[in-house]
Amino acid sequence: MCLKSFAVGYYAFVDAGLDVTICSPLGGPAPIAPCSDRDAASDVVQRLQNDPTAREELSDGLMLSQVCATDFLAVYYPDGAGALSDLAGDRYSQALIWQMHELRRPCALVGHGMAALLQVCGPDMTPFVAGRRLTAPGRAESAAAGLPDDAPLLAHQLAMCGAICMSGAGAAPLMVQDGGLITGRDADASADVVQAMMAAIQAFE
Repeated sequence: MCLKSFAVGYYAFVDAGLDVTICSPLGGPAPIAPCSDRDAASDVVQRLQNDPTAREELSDGLMLSQVCATDFLAVYYPDGAGALSDLAGDRYSQALIWQMHELRRPCALVGHGMAALLQVCGPDMTPFVAGRRLTAPGRAESAAAGLPDDAPLLAHQLAMCGAICMSGAGAAPLMVQDGGLITGRDADASADVVQAMMAAIQAFE
């Protein structure tokens, strides 16, 4: 995951008095994307690095198989190209996203964290993203994440699943909300995504 994208969400929730649970497919230390190094000097990453509670939580996350959707008001997937391999085919992540949808609770995903949406399907096997508006990483965002030039674009993959993908050009929106589904094009969209997510949580409560 991209440390800046994670930290923006983490502190928005913590500062609002919400309990935060960190999880990943394997649990334990959260995987940090190499691209996080370029954000090391940002205020929010510095806050994270100097926060022993946050660093302890990052080092000992739950496994996704241990997560029960009914225990949470919302879920947030930060940016990070590792999601393309770690989350795209993870059945526990898929189940969590679908269950949050069924509970009418917000699900927010940023940048390549949206790979978690690729194989989410309803009971009739219709892709979850079919007919839904979202924004996703295009060529520029893939290059910034260090992916090879010939790597499949997440925006294209989601569009192939039936998503109405509003991305691919510099003028593409940073954040798109379609009901409880909130998506951000890249890590720079994290703050906008989190703001929309907090509003959705307040409306749910």
